[in-house]
Amino acid sequence: MFFKLENFTNAWQKYIEESHVAHASYSMTILDAQTGSILFQHAKDIGLPPASSLKTITAAAALHYLGPNYTYETLLQYSGTIHPETGFLDGYIYIVGSGDPSLGSWRYDKMTTADLIIKKWVDAIKKAGIKKCQGIIGDTSQWNNTQTLLIDGWTWNDIGHSYGTGHSALNWRENEFTIAVQPGPTINSPAHLGEIKNPPPRLQIRNELITSTSDGEASLYFSFDGSNIGYLRGFVSINASADFSLHCAVPNSALYVADELTKALRINKIEIEQEATVDLIKADRVILLDIHQSPPLSKLLQPFLRNSINMYGEVFIKTIAHKTQQSSLLDAPVKILPLYIKTLLNNEKFLNGMTLMDGSGLSRSNRLSTYTLTQILFQIQKEAWFNDVYYEAFPIINGLRMKSGTLMNTIAYAGYVRENSFVFSFMINNYYGENPSDMRTKIWSVLDTLK
Repeated sequence: MFFKLENFTNAWQKYIEESHVAHASYSMTILDAQTGSILFQHAKDIGLPPASSLKTITAAAALHYLGPNYTYETLLQYSGTIHPETGFLDGYIYIVGSGDPSLGSWRYDKMTTADLIIKKWVDAIKKAGIKKCQGIIGDTSQWNNTQTLLIDGWTWNDIGHSYGTGHSALNWRENEFTIAVQPGPTINSPAHLGEIKNPPPRLQIRNELITSTSDGEASLYFSFDGSNIGYLRGFVSINASADFSLHCAVPNSALYVADELTKALRINKIEIEQEATVDLIKADRVILLDIHQSPPLSKLLQPFLRNSINMYGEVFIKTIAHKTQQSSLLDAPVKILPLYIKTLLNNEKFLNGMTLMDGSGLSRSNRLSTYTLTQILFQIQKEAWFNDVYYEAFPIINGLRMKSGTLMNTIAYAGYVRENSFVFSFMINNYYGENPSDMRTKIWSVLDTLK
């Protein structure tokens, strides 16, 4: 182990002498995975943005409070009476969510896909003898909130992208849709929109994209004045590929799924009198048509950590708050993880200098030390779910089991090197004059010495 760490310290010294990190804040902590003793540290107590390496804590908290076998249930229900002669339901059909982030997702087996779920619901409605009803309602009553929730500290630019999409008790297709985009014929000419795949209902998109000489930032900006207008702003490279598309956020996930079911029922000759809406169940009596069950939490954690889906993290935090009643849903992002850390480490000193604003790491206001993160990663090795669920959900990056995190001029890594019994966390903020890809390669060359 001494030889390995000697190689590391040499590589570390070379890295911090780089001109690109001269004005940066950076921290590194390496623990012995068997004893928890510090093998190496640099500025271990400084609070830095952990970016998506924060997801390692959210995943552990979800397993702690919910358990690896926890599943979400989405209910299909109706109110009113079905008239046998006409098949008219003098009430509404409700899609009742519990937060399932995988509802309509393409990442798992076919049972979670949007097409199969919609077909299953249409078949259940037909089997009940319903040929006409008043409308389809996306019901978010389990979270007692009819709006898609956003996180304080996320930027306007974030929340138009799929990685910054909101969340609710009723999510659908991971709350994202895609817009095909092509550049105009010349620099500074308008870019052109192509196919919009799975567009959200009632959203009017105003294209203000401009063709540029190189890749630039392009995002969908929502209007929150009730006008349902989204503005596409930014730049599209004149050399963009033929299949270039933007992955955009859905402004109202509950309405998204209710509208899709409404359209499917109409295609199947079932008359729906009203357009889809979002509300809380007000009927005294409802009848169950179907229960859709998500994959277990152990499976949900894999795309959460490997694909770094921010929406999953925020849903997990809200689910913990809802199930444990340790905080309100609105306070959950700032309370749940600190409570878990305090419980796990049994020492309030680890909360000093720490600020957590979300469960995904996207907030620029998050602050966490590499020492606290390695202490958490060390302690959870003792949990029954560690080996088969938690550790296995980690991505393998450059040959190491570690979770990455990236924000503007910020890169973080945290994970395990079992072969040499290391637990580590690295963070750097405000590196300068280097593109993220090259900076990652330089960091990997340092971490390679831990193998």
